[in-house]
Amino acid sequence: MTNTTANKVMNKVMNKLQIMLLLLISTILLIPNANAALYVTIVQGLGGLPEYDDKFADQAQKIYDASITLADASHVTSMAGDDATRSALLIHFQNLAESMNEDDRAAIYLVGHGSYDGEQYKFNISGPDITDADLAEILESFPGQNHFLVNTSSTSGAILDGLESDQRVIITATRNGNEKNATEFGNYFAAALASDIADINKNNNVSIQEAFDFAERSVAEFFESSGKLATEHPQIRGEGAASFSLARVEPLATSDENPRINAFISRRLELDTEIESLQLRRNEFSNVEYIQNLQALILESAEISEQIDSLREGTQANVQ
Repeated sequence: MTNTTANKVMNKVMNKLQIMLLLLISTILLIPNANAALYVTIVQGLGGLPEYDDKFADQAQKIYDASITLADASHVTSMAGDDATRSALLIHFQNLAESMNEDDRAAIYLVGHGSYDGEQYKFNISGPDITDADLAEILESFPGQNHFLVNTSSTSGAILDGLESDQRVIITATRNGNEKNATEFGNYFAAALASDIADINKNNNVSIQEAFDFAERSVAEFFESSGKLATEHPQIRGEGAASFSLARVEPLATSDENPRINAFISRRLELDTEIESLQLRRNEFSNVEYIQNLQALILESAEISEQIDSLREGTQANVQ
């Protein structure tokens, strides 16, 4: 490798490292237990019209596909139509709460329409609707904290006052119950989960905060480009949105035909384990020591990733 090429690689590594460390330092006290299980529930509500049925089904599928890149597939549940009745949902969440422990996290996606009569919010499903009171009881039933709910429906902002808490993250497509138009937010939030553009810190994961920022920005651009007055204003409440990952942008490769690349991949996987172990033992260190140790691991991981990319680019060039 020439000095010029080496310098370019190092510059890329350092730029990536700086971005990652800025995010790390800002969220250092919010990193969850690395061994905590993530349980995801996707509820697809009634569309009312074929165009909305198709739109909601597409969003739910994108969310499911993104979720299984990070969570165990057996922990991801998608419910729609007659399977998503109020009684079925309450039983599902009761069983989920009983199976979780204090370190586990739950993510709930509500994809569909909502209504608000000035007193009660309802998420539209088959049969009796799920209400804001139901959602509050569901979230309160989960052990531990660091749980997440995103409601993409119209009038969804009506749930904020009743569900807001420092111990969980709540996202709504609207700022209150008076924004009653069908929303665009869900389209963009679902798309964000598989977007390398949404992955601002380039750690190959999309966090709640990154997905929200991407969707909020996209909603604003949608109304501005169409020359329409914005009828929805997404909201986010709670702590820990930047450190709660929802999806992996690209599944991590665990092997390669090239022996040299294989060796680098093995080391990168070892580093991932070391980083998780360090996170678990965070309380054993001061913040300064923790950042220094984590910085060294991230730097080595970034350098190895660049080496892998360079080797793969060289292989492709030889083939061509």
